[in-house]
Amino acid sequence: MVEEEQRRFSLRNVFRRRTPKPADRKVFNPGIQEKDASYMITGPVVYHVAQQCVIVRTCTNQLKNEIFRRGYHWEEKFVLKCADCGEKHKSPTPVCKACKSQNLKKPDEDQLKYAKKFLGKYINDSEQMFIDVLKEMEDDLNIMDDAYVILVKEYFLDGNNEIKMHRIKEMYRGDPVTMAIFSDEKGSKGKEGFTCLRHREFRTDDPTEHCEECGSPTYPIHYVNRAHGEEQYYIKGEVLHFSKYNPSRLYGLSPILTLWNHITTLIAMENYVNSSYTKSRMPRGLLAVQTRNIDSMKNFWRGVKEKMEQDPHFIPVMGIEAENGKGSIEWINFMNTLKEMDYIAVKEDLRDRISAFYGVSKIFMADNSASGGLNNEGMQILVTNRAVEMAQTIWNDYVLPFITEQFGITDWELRLPPSEEEDELAKIRLRELEVQIAASIKNLGFEVEMDDEGRFSYHKPPPEGGQKQPGQDEQIERDPYAGTNIDASQMGQMMEQQGQPTPQENPPATRNKPSSETGPDKRNTGLPREAGNQNVDTRTERRTR
Repeated sequence: MVEEEQRRFSLRNVFRRRTPKPADRKVFNPGIQEKDASYMITGPVVYHVAQQCVIVRTCTNQLKNEIFRRGYHWEEKFVLKCADCGEKHKSPTPVCKACKSQNLKKPDEDQLKYAKKFLGKYINDSEQMFIDVLKEMEDDLNIMDDAYVILVKEYFLDGNNEIKMHRIKEMYRGDPVTMAIFSDEKGSKGKEGFTCLRHREFRTDDPTEHCEECGSPTYPIHYVNRAHGEEQYYIKGEVLHFSKYNPSRLYGLSPILTLWNHITTLIAMENYVNSSYTKSRMPRGLLAVQTRNIDSMKNFWRGVKEKMEQDPHFIPVMGIEAENGKGSIEWINFMNTLKEMDYIAVKEDLRDRISAFYGVSKIFMADNSASGGLNNEGMQILVTNRAVEMAQTIWNDYVLPFITEQFGITDWELRLPPSEEEDELAKIRLRELEVQIAASIKNLGFEVEMDDEGRFSYHKPPPEGGQKQPGQDEQIERDPYAGTNIDASQMGQMMEQQGQPTPQENPPATRNKPSSETGPDKRNTGLPREAGNQNVDTRTERRTR
């Protein structure tokens, strides 16, 4: 049984080269997503299917156009930075708020000189602009969910052949079909192979071994490009891999594979319609005539064809010869009409499912048939803007910072602006409302503070030393037997038995002046003495004697 299990695992490793061979049953896959090979569909087939489906092309093109519609720009990471402690300030300040140092500096403009010059022209030998490479990688994300950016660098070595600095010479999009992550069984990069900077086809498993061609030291391999039967290796910092829909430790998952049945059905439906309107289409049906005089029917039909060539509107009348009064004409249908097959309904359903996956609304696909007024159109635009915002977040938080870091830029950041311009008037109105709320809260006695980014914070002030809080140092003496069925004499006897002093009736602290009338005190009730109730219980009402 053990040998059979080991044989099964070994056969599995033949087809999955990166799957670790378990030493025992407790070993598990630590979240490694390998390249999906569902239905044995290759990468070129996936690209071909995606490019043949008009719905997929429309969705991916609309997303791509909205993401990069406003291009890219450089932004300051800070207004001032402390040279002593490194604290970054978002607004001008004379001294550092962290260490009180006056050694503050602005973002270095010289850091952008080479990057702006490089990105402002063709960035590779294929004469591609930077924005064109970004759009290519966005298509890779929407089709394969795997995108690669390759940086071709010029390295400068020190006396020990160690990398001292580098300069970016070219930038390419890596083909997800041929590019692969060079990792070990646990998904870690840079652990199994080493290559030379000058000879990228060289590979060794020994980190101390030098290149056979030039004798240079080797560096850990992170990525490999397998194309044309050859392998080209890349070290750390030369390639960035990223995914959008299914990010994992290694590879993503192609949306085309998820939508495979929907896409192939749409393509088949479009091919069916195309064949229905071309000369090579299958005939819609067959007109079967039951007769024993075939020659007569052929002669008649030959004459009908000649008359129809002369007059397209000619309506032939055909008499069927039959013996014993028997004969008929029967229509044999070969295919149904598009209406009978619910072509439109099925196509719209498939289109809605595909566009919903990508987050592209109908209004961005030039379809206003289902719009229900401005509110519905606004909601559709909002849904698509959310998908665009999510895609831009990947570029702004992951891809572009990697490129900026490789340029050696620390004071600036490269970003994609939002696809929709911000409403400046709405921002001003919102700011006015925030200021009004802050002023109202301050009038209530709270402390209001504003940070460098203009955000308000509120704090409750501590109580002042001489001010008494309600309930402090203010004691209200109450009748010990008020509200009970015990009169004063009974209460006095009880307290004498317990060894406690008898409470003094009508302590002077409880009333302003004595009263000989029965009824509630007008100071406490707000009523005149004459309004007092004369029918009171003597056990619950105090008198002055």
